[in-house]
Amino acid sequence: MVNTRAERLRTPRSTVRPVLQVVELQGTQESTGDRGLGLHEAGLGNLEAAAALGQDPFKSQVRLWMEKTGRRDLLHPVRLDNDSSAYWSRLLEPIVAAHYTMRTGRKVRCVNTTRRHPEYPWMCATVVREVVASSEVQLLECLSVGMQMAPLWALGVPEYIRLRVLHQLAVTGEQAADVVVLLGGQDLQVYRIERHEFEIARLIRQERAFWRHVERDQAPPASEGDG
Repeated sequence: MVNTRAERLRTPRSTVRPVLQVVELQGTQESTGDRGLGLHEAGLGNLEAAAALGQDPFKSQVRLWMEKTGRRDLLHPVRLDNDSSAYWSRLLEPIVAAHYTMRTGRKVRCVNTTRRHPEYPWMCATVVREVVASSEVQLLECLSVGMQMAPLWALGVPEYIRLRVLHQLAVTGEQAADVVVLLGGQDLQVYRIERHEFEIARLIRQERAFWRHVERDQAPPASEGDG
């Protein structure tokens, strides 16, 4: 019997709590700058959390749903040029991480792993860097933002970045992550995002609602700007 795509995506219920899965990355990169999504079609990664909730200023729920349900050929491709913000952000990550260590005194290691939530296997998260031997903070997100995008950081971490980090904390079970961002090539800022169980529960509930649309192969309601 041939199952539909929706049936194949549907996660079976289980009374046994799955063991946390760690999958080594092998240089997988998304054309939009999203990294670590070799399991892209099989679940929601941290870089997709905001889009799943309709909070990503660069990707709509409908576009994400089309990607997850194998409709990429109907989308306009997103090109990654050598002078794009995503390219330079990746190139500068090691430098940003090094300056984080200089400023805070905390050691950092590059791990490049993808993990899955022990209870919700459709949730996965890429962990690029960890903070070594710290009881206060365990994960590190390094970003480089150009002058055009810097205003989004005027009041601190933008909501779409905060949702990405909360997704990471939900999947990994860690307590806190530092977000270090280089603004306009000269202003380095460090922000702490701590685990909040109520917010994480709400995040999982909203992401699960989106994932049901993927399982059922039914598009989520279109919002303004999805056209």
